[in-house]
Amino acid sequence: MRDQRAEEFARCAVALAAELNAVRHDASVAFDPEDPWAVPAPTGDDPFAPSLAGREGIFDQALSNGLAAIVASEWPGKESDGKGFVRPARALLKVIEEHGPATDGVVLLPDKHQAPEIPQDDTKPIFQPHPRPLARHTRIDVCTLQNGIDASQAARHGRGVGGLQRRHIEALLALDRHKSLQVMGEEQADQIRTTALRGDAAERARAAEYLERIGEEETSRRAAHAENPNAWHPKHNPDGHDLDTCPVCEYEAFCVDGLAPIAGRVGHGQCLVCTYTRTPDTAEEEGFDEHLAWIKGE
Repeated sequence: MRDQRAEEFARCAVALAAELNAVRHDASVAFDPEDPWAVPAPTGDDPFAPSLAGREGIFDQALSNGLAAIVASEWPGKESDGKGFVRPARALLKVIEEHGPATDGVVLLPDKHQAPEIPQDDTKPIFQPHPRPLARHTRIDVCTLQNGIDASQAARHGRGVGGLQRRHIEALLALDRHKSLQVMGEEQADQIRTTALRGDAAERARAAEYLERIGEEETSRRAAHAENPNAWHPKHNPDGHDLDTCPVCEYEAFCVDGLAPIAGRVGHGQCLVCTYTRTPDTAEEEGFDEHLAWIKGE
């Protein structure tokens, strides 16, 4: 079960990561006649997602909760002041810098729970584990994060526009490596699942309404004349599939374009009768659920 601070960090950090990873063409970049389709790789000094509303508040919320979780884990009690209030992000960075210590504004917190060193056996030289596990640490760029706080204050307090840059977000996302967090992957998976299920529910409702519009006679006619455009053929279409039963109209008219990666039990594609479309994300979620049911013998 996630800690509340880790939960808040995850929700905000995943939203920022999605914007950070979005590829957008910078129209202000000069045209290069030798490579007219080139999109320059963004640098750390580039503005971060200028069109994202509330980006400064999201950054501040993620940073405050992430740092509080880290400090509480590393130095219990230091995350709060003498009055019992959780310290603000800037003060938490000072605690980390004091206990780190910092080198050139960067603190490397080692993982205190690394795997024990494995002795090397000279009699078994092949496929041996490395005698010393790779060093694992959390990189906390105190200087960059403090600068990010400064850059976000103007917009948050009505004193001007924000100045967040990609480097601020990258430094924030690096905190997820700490053992008290490590939550972004799970949060991203949860968001993908939620989005897929909500989208599929809306798609089923749309297809059901479409069935009502065309009527039973037209529905039956389409089902009777449905021809599989992606039928399997050993030579011409080895990746094809048989028609599957549509979950909306219940006719064997669902054209399968591909199978879910998990166990390959659910296909994505479109029904040739009611036009219901199952996306790859939805197929993967349903395939995972069916796989679990199969394991349990349900």
